[in-house]
Amino acid sequence: MVAAVALLVRILFWLPASRSLFMQTPVVDASFFDQWARALVEGRPFETQAFFKPPLAGYLLAMLYRLGLGMPGVLVLQLGVGVVTSVLTFAVARLAFRPRIALAGALAAAALPILPFFEAQMVAEAWTMALAQGSLLLFLQAAIAPTRHGNRRFAAAGLLLGLAALGRPNILVVLPVLGVWLWRQGRGGAAPGWRAIVPVALGCAIGIAPATLHNLRYGEFVPVSANFGVNLLTGNGDEADGVSAIPVGVRWDGLQLSARQRGAVKPGAFSDLLARDAFKWMAANPGRELQLLLKKSVLLLNAREGRNNINPRWLAEKEGVFVLARWWPGTWLLLPLAVAGLVFVPRDPRSDLLRWLVVVQAAAILPFFVAARFRAPLLPLAALFAAAFVAQLLEWRRADVRRFALAAGVVAALFTVTNIDWYRLGDARWLAQDEFNLGVINMRPFGGRQPDLAQAAGHLRRATELDPGDVDAHMRYGALLLSQARPDVDRVAALATAGRAGESTALVARAAPLLEQAAVHSVRALEVYPRSHLSALNLGLCRLLQGELARAALGPASTAADEPAALAALSFYGQAVAALRLAATIDPLWNDPRQGLQDARRRALSVPVVTPAVAAAQQRFDALFGGPSR
Repeated sequence: MVAAVALLVRILFWLPASRSLFMQTPVVDASFFDQWARALVEGRPFETQAFFKPPLAGYLLAMLYRLGLGMPGVLVLQLGVGVVTSVLTFAVARLAFRPRIALAGALAAAALPILPFFEAQMVAEAWTMALAQGSLLLFLQAAIAPTRHGNRRFAAAGLLLGLAALGRPNILVVLPVLGVWLWRQGRGGAAPGWRAIVPVALGCAIGIAPATLHNLRYGEFVPVSANFGVNLLTGNGDEADGVSAIPVGVRWDGLQLSARQRGAVKPGAFSDLLARDAFKWMAANPGRELQLLLKKSVLLLNAREGRNNINPRWLAEKEGVFVLARWWPGTWLLLPLAVAGLVFVPRDPRSDLLRWLVVVQAAAILPFFVAARFRAPLLPLAALFAAAFVAQLLEWRRADVRRFALAAGVVAALFTVTNIDWYRLGDARWLAQDEFNLGVINMRPFGGRQPDLAQAAGHLRRATELDPGDVDAHMRYGALLLSQARPDVDRVAALATAGRAGESTALVARAAPLLEQAAVHSVRALEVYPRSHLSALNLGLCRLLQGELARAALGPASTAADEPAALAALSFYGQAVAALRLAATIDPLWNDPRQGLQDARRRALSVPVVTPAVAAAQQRFDALFGGPSR
């Protein structure tokens, strides 16, 4: 029954979702793992340093690619892994709850649509959840029915936990929970005792050993991956909102550049530096930190899914994936019942272990940021407590009216609190990143699909409209407009020289507005994030090309009548110098701005001196570089 429900929900998810470009082209983290896997398949080096991201997804993808699977095949396989996880959840539940509660909880977990949503992405979640549930099942079996082979089963549980940590390192927080539970149960003779944690820990160490050894090879002791610092800083800083990651793009590039300039070149050093920055910020801003912690606690229990890579709302509202719609039984229904279950379900040693696993892993999310992807692994066990609460409520209704009234009142309040969109995650601006990602998808080929720059421009423009503060959308849209205008600018001068003034004028009319819009978006990107060196470079190149268009208006035999065109060209070249110098200031080791500055000077000094005003403007321009050129 559990497998059938899980399979049906995944079929209902996949049939409409498979038509989405998000299911046909990897984006954000999935794109990173796809590139990693392809490098492994082709025998190319990808990371000649300690792992920054957990390696499980990259290596599993490489194995599946070698077997001939493409992206659709991988996603369908991972949905199948999700069915297996649902069955493992039922097996775990049978060891901790009464049969009917176990079945109801496992069915509730199998019907959750947010789980196939993450299983159908080329990230590690499908695998880590299966490994974690398998580890818990082996652990409970070994603890409940000790045998002479019990240590082997404990070690196998640890091994699966270690392999899960290769995809989700923060799962290692469960080790102390398992150890304390064994110690407490061992005192009453109901479990092997705390020493049983030793084979679990050894198995776990063996599971993560390949990553640790890889990282030691490159001179850093990093057990799995070096992304602790950036995740901590993301959740604790002036720009932290409690739900948003730092996407790969302008802010991410700026963060890496700043770290390199401070001497943190290797991934481990980068993580340590950002972690120190986060701790310093927390110490200096205790009030703001408390506010963020409260906000993240509310977000953790809220029915709204904080976006990560892809917004489930996009698939529900734009792509017709109805199982992700608000009316489908999802977190809006499960979470209030689960929280009530964690509080009201009577204590029992086995269910207590699951209770503390949920609570400790939930608490481990709060120092970082609360996205749906981080919360999803808690939901299968949470579903068991939701089912247990409903069963308990029905028992109290018959036998204890006062407890029934109290519990019913609490769960009603929880339904109200969890289903209020306190932080407006339902606003349209949260779909801007999906428009942006579709723009990026349409800009590059993948799986035989060719780029569609017109579609890309439309998506990027809508992203800037939905969220005017999205620096990546402004930077990418400006860069795309610049690339579309550049070929026309390159042809303008040649056509004018060839006497084809009409064609030249038409190209100017087409290229000029593109360049101005590109400049506007580059300026906006710099306003949002002043350290965007790419935006500064793009702005400089826009002004440089605008100078070329102005210069193209000069007659073949320049006269005083050409003074306005010459002055306009010099003005644009001067603006180009200012933007290029900003780019060079942000990143002094970057060669592109220096080349652009030399090009701007050369072009400015070759403008015909048709009047004294032009000569004076040219001299002022040359003074920017310290004197006359030789």
